[in-house]
Amino acid sequence: MTLSALAEQAGVAKSTVSLIERGQGNPSIDTVWALAAALGVPFTSLFHDEPPADDVSVVREDDGSVIAIEDAGLEEGLVVRHMLTRTGGALIEIYTLVLDEGAVRHAEAHVTGLFEHITVAAGEVEISNDSFSEVLKQGDLISFRADQPHTYRVLAGPVRLVSVHEYPQRSDP
Repeated sequence: MTLSALAEQAGVAKSTVSLIERGQGNPSIDTVWALAAALGVPFTSLFHDEPPADDVSVVREDDGSVIAIEDAGLEEGLVVRHMLTRTGGALIEIYTLVLDEGAVRHAEAHVTGLFEHITVAAGEVEISNDSFSEVLKQGDLISFRADQPHTYRVLAGPVRLVSVHEYPQRSDP
């Protein structure tokens, strides 16, 4: 795929992709999600190596890679940590998200066929897209197709979420 084609498909400027390719860019989390979706690859594959396939894995929260911090004063208060990527069956990725009181997070569409499974560990959040709007409290879980834009709005926070991204199975020849 050419740099121009990738930029067009991801909906980002060609100059942004060029800077990232040369290691000179500092892309937002949304830009990285858009690039991953355009490439049809898991988000973390753009910056993490595949973990060893151990029978048991323990990741302490403080050991999870912080992949995004957005200040509430700039846009929305959000901290995203990558906790796990596993392959073998369906590819899954696990993240924790912490959103500040009053935060609103507009997420772009992910890879076609991707499901998000969100469990609320603390707080109260409204999750919505064009098809649904659900208010979730501590202990609630929602599963939805995340291949269309969706929004998280903190109603009582801070909110702590555990997000499992389930990628569609690929039939590689």
